[in-house]
Amino acid sequence: MNNETGVQPEIIQYIILTIKKQIEKMKKDRIVLDFIKKPVAQKIEFGKGVIAKMKDNPTFATPDVILDNLETKNELLETRSIAALSGGKEATALMHQTQDEWDEMMRKMAKYVDRIADGNETIILNAGFNLAKQPSPAVRPDFSVELGEKSGSVTIRRQAVEGAKSYIWQHCMGEIPSAHDADWATAQVTSKASVDLTGLSPLTKYWFRSSAVTTAGTNSQTSPVMQVVI
Repeated sequence: MNNETGVQPEIIQYIILTIKKQIEKMKKDRIVLDFIKKPVAQKIEFGKGVIAKMKDNPTFATPDVILDNLETKNELLETRSIAALSGGKEATALMHQTQDEWDEMMRKMAKYVDRIADGNETIILNAGFNLAKQPSPAVRPDFSVELGEKSGSVTIRRQAVEGAKSYIWQHCMGEIPSAHDADWATAQVTSKASVDLTGLSPLTKYWFRSSAVTTAGTNSQTSPVMQVVI
C-alpha cells in the first residue's frame, strides 16, 4: 500500500536502513593510505614494517597479496632506488615503475586488512598500517532532530531548562520556517526534554521548534530546525 507520496513503505524503510548503515560504516576505524605519498625511502621502511608484523600472524592467514611477493617487490624497490641515485634515466624509470607496482600491492594489502579488521583498531595497528583520523565527536546541539526508525517519524531533543514543568513541541511545513505562530502546529507536550513524533508525511520538509513551560510562563523557545522526513 502506497502513502500520500505514492512511495511504497518498503522502499522508504529500505532508504532509512541504508542511510543508517552508511553512517555506521563511516564511524568505523579505517586504514589511511598515507604510504602512497611517502618518499621512496620511507615506503621501503614502511613496507618492511608491514611485512614483519603480518608474517606468521594467524590473523592474516590468507592475504590478498602473498607476503613473499610483497617482500620481493619491497626489496626490488630498494635495489632500484639505490641504482637511481646515479641519475640515469633508465634506472630512474625502472624505480618509478617499481614504485607504482609497490603502491598497487600495498593498496590491495590495506584493503585486505581493512576487511579483516572490520573497524578493529588493534588489528589495523598490528598489521603495521596507520589509522585514518576520526572526526572529533560533535558537541551535542541545544536542539536536534533525527529521523526515527519508522517512516514518517522523528526524534527531537533539546537542552533541558532548569525548573521546566513541560516542553511544547511544534512543527510547520514549507521552504522557510513561518514567522506566524498560527502556522505552527503543536505536536506534543511532554515532561521530558525529548520527544518521538510519528504520523508525519514522508518526503516532506518540516521545521521543528520547542518551548519550555516554567513558573514564569512559556519561554526558552529554540530556533527552528529543518528536517526532511522520509
